[in-house]
Amino acid sequence: MKRINILPGLLAIVCITGCNKKINNDPDIIQANLELSLKDAAPFPLGVGVDYDAFMANGNYTALVKSQFNTATAGYVMKHGAIVQGNGSYNFTRADAFVNAVTAAGMNVYGHTLCWYQNNNGNYLRNLVTVPPNPNLVTDGSFEVAGSGSPFASWSVYNGSTMVSAGSGANETFAGSRSLKAAPVTAGNPWSVQVASSAMALTVGVGYKVRFYAKAATAGGKFRLSNSGGSLAQYSGDYPITTSWAPYEWTFTTNEASKRILFDMGSSANTYYVDSVTVSLAAVTNFSEIQYRVDTTLKNFITGMVTRYKDKVHAWDVVNEPFDDNGVVRSGTSASDAFYWGDYLGDRDANKKMLTNGDSMIAKAFRYAHAADPTAKLFLNDYAHETNNVKMDSLISLVTRLKARGVPIDGVGLQMHMSYLVANTAIDNALMKMTRLGLLVKITELDISVNLGDQNNPQTANFVLSPTMLPQQAAKYKYVAESYLRNVPEAQRYGITVWGVGDADSWLRNRTPYHTKDYPLLWDESYNKKEAYTAFLTGLQLK
Repeated sequence: MKRINILPGLLAIVCITGCNKKINNDPDIIQANLELSLKDAAPFPLGVGVDYDAFMANGNYTALVKSQFNTATAGYVMKHGAIVQGNGSYNFTRADAFVNAVTAAGMNVYGHTLCWYQNNNGNYLRNLVTVPPNPNLVTDGSFEVAGSGSPFASWSVYNGSTMVSAGSGANETFAGSRSLKAAPVTAGNPWSVQVASSAMALTVGVGYKVRFYAKAATAGGKFRLSNSGGSLAQYSGDYPITTSWAPYEWTFTTNEASKRILFDMGSSANTYYVDSVTVSLAAVTNFSEIQYRVDTTLKNFITGMVTRYKDKVHAWDVVNEPFDDNGVVRSGTSASDAFYWGDYLGDRDANKKMLTNGDSMIAKAFRYAHAADPTAKLFLNDYAHETNNVKMDSLISLVTRLKARGVPIDGVGLQMHMSYLVANTAIDNALMKMTRLGLLVKITELDISVNLGDQNNPQTANFVLSPTMLPQQAAKYKYVAESYLRNVPEAQRYGITVWGVGDADSWLRNRTPYHTKDYPLLWDESYNKKEAYTAFLTGLQLK
C-alpha cells in the first residue's frame, strides 16, 4: 500500500467518515521507534549467537549483546566437543563461565546443542566403537614416577604401607626401571595390602579391561583386583600368580562414573611384582554392544548437561540437523569432530542395516532430556526449511511421528541461514508449515548472506560487495521479522535468534576451503549499525 497524503481541506470529511474506525497499520507505512533496542522492540524473546571469547572480553561486543538482546546461545562451548574430554570426563569450566556471565547480565541462556553430528569429541566416540580400545586411562601404569614420601606419585597405598615398595632391577621389572612390589608376610584379608590407582573417569554401563603383568617370588601366590568410586565396589576373582612374568586381564562393566583400580594383595604371603598396567575400553564384540555404548554415552551427556544447568537453562536444541538434504537420517564416516549417532541408534539391525526411518535416535535424545528436566522446552533444530521442500516435508513427517509416539518435543527450530535472494513466499511457507504442527516455533540462527559463491571456487574469496546488496539484505531482515509476526500465532512464538553480532564474527568468514568475504549480520566489522539493523528493528514493530 502506498502512503496517502490527506489535504487539509479534506481532514474534516475524513474524520466524519473514518475517525470511528480502527485503522490497520500496513507494514509499509508503520512509523517505527528507532530509539528502541532490538529486545525492547520485539514482542517475543530476541536472542543472539555468542562467541565465548568475544563475550567474555567485555568490549563493544559484550555491550551490544547485553544492551540489544535478552537471550544468548553459545556458539560452541556447550557442545559435546567442548565438554567431553579424551577420557570421557566432562570439563564444564567454560560452559559454566558462559552461563553464569549471561544470567548475571539478566539474560536467558538457550541451550545448544545436545545431539549433533558435528562438533563432537570424535576421537573419544570413535574409541567406543572401534578396536583397539585406546587410550590407556590409568596414570603411570608402569610405576616409573616416584612420589614425595611414598613409592609412587600416581598410586596410593591404602593398607600395608610397610610391605609396599618400588621394584627395581632386571628381575623385578617387566619393562622400564621400576615396578610395584608388595610383600605380605602373613596370609590375611585381600585388602590388608592394598594399592590404588588415581581416579579415572568412566562411562557407566560400558565395559573396561584391566591388563597387567605380574609374577611372584615363590609358587602358590595369589591376589585379586577390585575397583572403587563410592559405595559400589566390584571385584575380580583370585589370580594365581606364577614365578614368571605373565599377562593377566580383568573386564568389568562399570557401575560408577569414577573408579580407582586396586590391587588387593594381602591374602597370600609372598613377594609380588606388578608392571605395565593398562585400563581401557573392553574390545567390541558385536554391534549390539556398540549400540549400547553409544546409547549410554549419549544418555549420560544429555543427562549431565540438562541436570547441571537445570536452574539456568530452560530450553534446548536437543537434536540438531538430524536429516541430510534428501530428508534421510544422517549417515557417514566419522572423522575429525563428526560422529553419526544415527548409524548406531537409528533403528538398525545387527548388521547396521536401517530397519525403519531412524526415529529412535531422536526419540531417545528427547526422552533423556525430558527425564533430566521435565520443565525444559525441547526443540528439534534444522536448516533449509525455506529452500528445500523435500527436507521440509521429511521434518514435518518426523515431528508428526514423534508426537504420535508421545515423544516430549515442544518446538521446532528453523535456523534460517539464508541468502538475501531467498523469496519472501518461501519464508512465509516455512513458518506457516511449522506453525501447523501446533508446537512452539523459533528462528534459531538467522543470518542473511550476500556472498553466494561456491566454497569450492577460489573466486569466492574475491567477492566484491555491490551497492545494491546491503539494501536488499536489510529488506530481507525486515521481512523475516514481519513474516514471523504475521504467520506465527503469539502463543507459538519462542523468539528469533540472530547468529552473531558483527560481520567479522560470523561463522561464514571461516568456511573452508576458501575464506569467505561475507557481510551477513546487523553490525559491520567495527560494530556500527548497518541498514539491516534499522530494517530489522522496524520489522520487529509490525502491529
